[in-house]
Amino acid sequence: MNLHMITTNLLVSGNILLLMLGGLQGLLLGFLLLRKKAYREGYGFLIFYLTVMIAQLVFKVLDKWWMMQQLHTAYRISYLLPFLYGPLVLLFAKSFAAGSDRFKLSDTLHFAPFLLCCGGLYFRYSWPWAGWAIEAMKSWNALAPQLVLLGAYHYRAFSLCSRVLDADVKLAEKGHWIRQFILHSWWICSTISCLLILIYQTYPNLAALRFGFVLLTVFIYWVSYSALQQPALFFRPSALPWNETALPPPNGRVVLPNKEKKYVNSALKESEAARIEATLQELALQRIFTDNALTIEKLAELAGTNRHTLSQVLNERLGKSFFDYVNGLRVAEAKRLLGDPLRQHLKISAIAYDAGFNSLSVFNDVFKKQTGQTPSDFRKIVMISRI
Repeated sequence: MNLHMITTNLLVSGNILLLMLGGLQGLLLGFLLLRKKAYREGYGFLIFYLTVMIAQLVFKVLDKWWMMQQLHTAYRISYLLPFLYGPLVLLFAKSFAAGSDRFKLSDTLHFAPFLLCCGGLYFRYSWPWAGWAIEAMKSWNALAPQLVLLGAYHYRAFSLCSRVLDADVKLAEKGHWIRQFILHSWWICSTISCLLILIYQTYPNLAALRFGFVLLTVFIYWVSYSALQQPALFFRPSALPWNETALPPPNGRVVLPNKEKKYVNSALKESEAARIEATLQELALQRIFTDNALTIEKLAELAGTNRHTLSQVLNERLGKSFFDYVNGLRVAEAKRLLGDPLRQHLKISAIAYDAGFNSLSVFNDVFKKQTGQTPSDFRKIVMISRI
């Protein structure tokens, strides 16, 4: 056996091992989420998404020729799995925004391409057009529609998350990660779609492209790593080893129970925390919060620290998350602008933008949540009080 053959066998074995590790990791993550229904509401579609990805890995681990002889229909279905990624990502984004896994009958339409292709597989011997359609879905002409559908679904999901990102602090915390998830899902699923058709059309000339499916393993491990690093984004508070529920004490400040455990290994000194808090007060006077593109990373840079330390200072010294802190300043600014007689001619949307919000609906939700009134009602009350 020559060196080239040995090297090839080692590479193939290594590729299979990596794919198997990805599948096993996906199963482990799914088990943890499903155990006692520990996952947060809205994450059911993420589990289905991971299930499809695991199936994609399994089909690539099993021997191709054995599958064509023993599981011919299942093997052909593996080429149709990319049709599921886009709809599942969109439904995940919708359920994240709604806070539930509710599946409506109309959502079935998103799976029409996949279901039609599966129907074509079943009727391929009795209906000539069905077999032709199945082959067409694996031709070069099918690549563009697949990529367009993947792009459209992921863009719609990303836009939906962006609109609700600042509406609620819990949604905002999850929304930042989910937008990252959508972006990574888009380019990885698009790559897998290209690889499937390229391998099918050029086999065996470009068989080495099968190594590209390791991207699925990397992606699954990234999701798993996120679940370990930020368990509050995936699991219900009751399923966590600590209680993250914020309890409002009599003085109105928010106390985070067990915060000592959260920052038990922190090296933050009291003097540095005081400096950061003082800097935040100066930045607030400079109305930095009116920048509607302000992020925790940008605020941390202006405060001369990093994201983690800033979050710790906000939690421990102010009893707030980043979004609570910024939105509180923006609402206070909006109240000042709404009560200004010289700005009575401005629309509510203009006030919202001047206060730092980039969405009128988000502004209305946050304002009412913090004041118990809509911006319009608040303005009317102020005007009446001056009569």
